[in-house]
Amino acid sequence: MSEMSTATLDQLDCEIGKRWFQRRSSILHEAFKAQHAHSTREEMGRACQLVGMLYIAFGAMDALLISDMLPYLMALRVLIGGAYVIGIVAQVRRGVATRILELQCCLGIYVGFVAWLLLAAQSSDANAILYYAGYGLIFMLVANLFFNLSSEFALISSGLITTTFLIWATIFSDSTIYVICFGSLYVLSFLLTMFLNFKYNRERYRVYLNACRAELRQREIVLRGEELFRLSTTDVLTGLSNRRAIDGVLQELWLAKTTSGQTFGMLLIDVDFFKLYNDRYGHQQGDRCLAALGEVMRSAADRRRYALGRFGGEEFAALFPATSTEQVLAFAEEVRQAVEALQIPHAARRDALSTVTVSIGAAFSADAAGDKPERTVTAADLALYVAKEEGRNRARVFNARMLHGAEGDDLGAETLRSAVADGRISAVFQPIVDVSTGRIWAAEALMRLKDAEGRAISPEAFIPVAERTGVILEMGAWILREACDLLASEPALPIVSVNVSARQIGDPDFVGTVEAVVRAAGIAPSRLALEITESGQISGNPEVARLMDRLSESGIRVWLDDFGTGFAGLTCLSELRFDMVKIDRFFVQSCDTPRGAKLLKNIIDLVGNCSQRPIVRRRGRGAADRTRIILWRGSISRLPSRQTYVAARVEAETRRSTKSRRTVRPHCGLWGLRRS
Repeated sequence: MSEMSTATLDQLDCEIGKRWFQRRSSILHEAFKAQHAHSTREEMGRACQLVGMLYIAFGAMDALLISDMLPYLMALRVLIGGAYVIGIVAQVRRGVATRILELQCCLGIYVGFVAWLLLAAQSSDANAILYYAGYGLIFMLVANLFFNLSSEFALISSGLITTTFLIWATIFSDSTIYVICFGSLYVLSFLLTMFLNFKYNRERYRVYLNACRAELRQREIVLRGEELFRLSTTDVLTGLSNRRAIDGVLQELWLAKTTSGQTFGMLLIDVDFFKLYNDRYGHQQGDRCLAALGEVMRSAADRRRYALGRFGGEEFAALFPATSTEQVLAFAEEVRQAVEALQIPHAARRDALSTVTVSIGAAFSADAAGDKPERTVTAADLALYVAKEEGRNRARVFNARMLHGAEGDDLGAETLRSAVADGRISAVFQPIVDVSTGRIWAAEALMRLKDAEGRAISPEAFIPVAERTGVILEMGAWILREACDLLASEPALPIVSVNVSARQIGDPDFVGTVEAVVRAAGIAPSRLALEITESGQISGNPEVARLMDRLSESGIRVWLDDFGTGFAGLTCLSELRFDMVKIDRFFVQSCDTPRGAKLLKNIIDLVGNCSQRPIVRRRGRGAADRTRIILWRGSISRLPSRQTYVAARVEAETRRSTKSRRTVRPHCGLWGLRRS
């Protein structure tokens, strides 16, 4: 019924409701004729075989009624019946057109009737012949009902049989009553069989229409079911698979992995700062952005026949067979670069970029240990977390180390970034005091952070996370601006120092950023000091040496922080030139013993002998000693009085050596005081 593919239910209902005399739809009628011809051809071979055998078998009636003609009639029946069957079957197998076959069948029926009638009329039993001629009605039944011929061919065959009988009866019989009775029987049989043929053909047409109607309804139900299934597994906005469909693909890949060992990869793709994009450009533009991203990612996935879908919100997922971690990461990078190449503007980002990008977490099923497919999703999610924590617009693939890192992180990069925008990060400045004069010689800028509930978070907690995730670049730039703004507003303050992480040192734009902040504040570069923590990353590193040279050329001071507890040791002092060296407080806290005091004095002398000035930090150890811990917050006018600083001096007197550098006597002599 493929010919009916263009028909509609309304057309079929209209055609079914027509009366017998109304004109049929040309399209539907031609479709019916094609279908009828096909079914008739299939049945005609079997029907002609049965008719041929019946024609021969009916020779038994010849033996009973006109036995004197039996040899001739049997030969005739075998010849005509055999030729008829062989000819029709051969043509059916050759695929001869149905109408040609129908014409041959109707003529074959007539020939069989005429040959039988004329030969039987040669019998010597005239009464038997007149009676036996009535059996010619069977031929009309065969033409109109058994063969299921079309109306025009049935009319030809039955009409010829009736006409031939009437002519023969008139010539052969002298009885008018016989002619009238048997002639009426033939005529009425002709009319009845033609009516039945017409009715059956019409019913066949209606059956065909109803079958088409049922098929269209069934097709409509199937299509509606497929559409409902498609809607249930398709994201309306992007046209991609939704999470339900992706979960189905994941189950299939996991089953293949468990049964045949076929490994696979998974990507979780998150649009960076999408909430800010929606807030800036509106949700309609946000929807268009997601649709554009989905289309470009679909292009990358379709080239490899990978499954791609929207996992929810601004998150997408990709699943595909893979043989290695490198293959998974390579596709993740291809997707990331494809999105980046769109260059969709995003001016509301909280980083240095201004276009829409994605962060991608990738997982290779062989690396995601577990007995459930959800383990792969968890692994990809951990990798996505790392990608976002490290600064976004990057792809990271899962490894076992991420499990340990994820367990210990209470803070996230997004939390730290939002702290700046929400005002939960602040700067405090603690003084560096010359204990010999009580003069504030400098101040150190420190960051403080509070959580959403207003509770303070220790720097020991958030600084490592900020360094690991790369947020320290933003936070470091912020504290630099705070320090320079303070210097601009407090001209009496000589120097402010700012701690610099190894992550900042590795930033190619670091020196340019510092110089830009200093120029914007309008201060002398020499009033800013950058503190670099002693570590193995600065010793023997030519990049650090070049960075310090550039800073020195700009007039910015460079200090070495926490000397004595790191990995570089004396290498830092021998390779690099610092404007100041800050000795770790451990040595001060240990100077209560003669051994500790001697060690502290030797370290101070060592730093001085390297032509670098030392600062010693000290922490109070009891209630009586807490006055020595002085924080500087805000304006100098709010600083404690000079007498407070004098009271914070230690017992030992400081004095100048012959080389004009500060030294200390044993037992905690200090050149400067600082709280950490």
